[in-house]
Amino acid sequence: MRLKKLSQNQLTNGTAWLAFGNITSRVLGALYVIPWTMMLGALSLQANTLMGKGYNLYQFFLMLSTAGLPSAVAKFTARLEGNSKHQFLKNATRLSWVAGFICCVALWSLAPILSASDVKLIPVLRSLSLAVLVFPFLSVLRGRLQGELRMAAIAKSDVIEQVVRVAYMLGSAYVILHIQHGSWVTVVVHSTFAASIGAWIATLYLLFCTNSLSKKQPLNADFLKENSEPEIINFKHIIVQSLPFVIIGGFLVAYQWIDQFSFHVLMSKFNPMLSSNKIETIFGLFNFNSNKLIMIVVSLSVSIASTILPLISKNRYNHEILRKYISQAYVLFCAITLPACAALYSLSKPVYILFYGNYAAESLYIPMVQISAVIALFMGLTSVLAMILQGLSKTGIALRAIGWGMAVKILCQPIMIYLTSSLGALLSTLISLIIVTIIMGSYINHRFELLDFLNKKILNAIYVSSFMLLILFTGLSLLSNHFVPDTRVSSGLFLALVGSLGGLLLLFIYQKCHVLNVLKIGRY
Repeated sequence: MRLKKLSQNQLTNGTAWLAFGNITSRVLGALYVIPWTMMLGALSLQANTLMGKGYNLYQFFLMLSTAGLPSAVAKFTARLEGNSKHQFLKNATRLSWVAGFICCVALWSLAPILSASDVKLIPVLRSLSLAVLVFPFLSVLRGRLQGELRMAAIAKSDVIEQVVRVAYMLGSAYVILHIQHGSWVTVVVHSTFAASIGAWIATLYLLFCTNSLSKKQPLNADFLKENSEPEIINFKHIIVQSLPFVIIGGFLVAYQWIDQFSFHVLMSKFNPMLSSNKIETIFGLFNFNSNKLIMIVVSLSVSIASTILPLISKNRYNHEILRKYISQAYVLFCAITLPACAALYSLSKPVYILFYGNYAAESLYIPMVQISAVIALFMGLTSVLAMILQGLSKTGIALRAIGWGMAVKILCQPIMIYLTSSLGALLSTLISLIIVTIIMGSYINHRFELLDFLNKKILNAIYVSSFMLLILFTGLSLLSNHFVPDTRVSSGLFLALVGSLGGLLLLFIYQKCHVLNVLKIGRY
């Protein structure tokens, strides 16, 4: 009975831990912007654009170096036992260090070419190379713990990594600007180098966790030997299994790449009156500023997706259990992500001012954040659906959906930029994600008949409460335009008051409609 209860709560508990880690690290990663932009002042728009360009390229090299290792390691760790598991982890570790070294050297060497003649970008890219070196191994450690459903250690490592990173960013920015009276470019270089320091500290913490775990494992060695079937997983097997995860895990980054290399060219062509600096500012607003805000929301969905992968891999031949886990994952997604997107959409102005100040034009950033909030909804759902398909070993369907999505993004990009100018890149991304979601969701629904199995009463309560939040927050936001000054302090106080009110309303509805009971029990 106890084991059954534990099994029923695995998805909810794992999601809770990962949500804690992801949300805390994302919030820290967004909150640093407040003092950081205050120190830089009006130069923060240029600094954010430069940092965004660096991170877009950095994420591509991270994708190459990790080669889908976190998800692949989680999948096989959940499936294998005994000596097969030990040998697999050893091979994955060796592969991670080789991949990290190659990609680290490549990023350092290719920085002048990748910068596209922007000399300020070269030191930014090179400052990130040490993070590329260690991150594949860090991913293996996290993948192992994810496969063993030890989400607490992963969550703590996320928080530690972010705390160290933010502390170094703010400390170095203060020293450079107020003591050394240095350049804003130097601040950006040290701010990106902070990612390397955070990654190395998180790696040391997880090494401590896994070593502690290894000391306990001999107690179960005999059991594992008796109950495991030998399965050899070599380098080739790891790479073949990891490649789909590269594309599936990295396609969201590909959207930013498409924007980075096409937006400036298309905007210059369709809006010749705009200066190059103005286009760069617009690019920074949606590709870095708005994107950083929605990643707080998307991290909620990633928590669900990361937890459901090993659970589905373990039970991939049990149709009924799979249907229950997938259904619960969808309910969790709706209960958490829908209200968050509604809040971000309706409170876009005070949220943006709190994090980035009032340096940009409202007519630019408000619609960008609102469209980004809708994108976050489909981005999060796509992440969950992609993980489900990977757990079911249906990566071909996920890859097909992503292929269609990329094609739609590329085709719609010039059309939407021509029609809507600065909002075009975001709208083309939204259309693409809707297509991807429909293709993935259609297969999963057809296979498991989810529409007939889902608890309509619970879902309707979630939908209605999210809509009520949207109306409430929109009304209060419109009122705030007349009574709340456009300052960080005023926006922060307003958000704290309104957020508390909305949170209490949401909890009240969830309690009355028994949504909380479903989430706590982890079953229908």
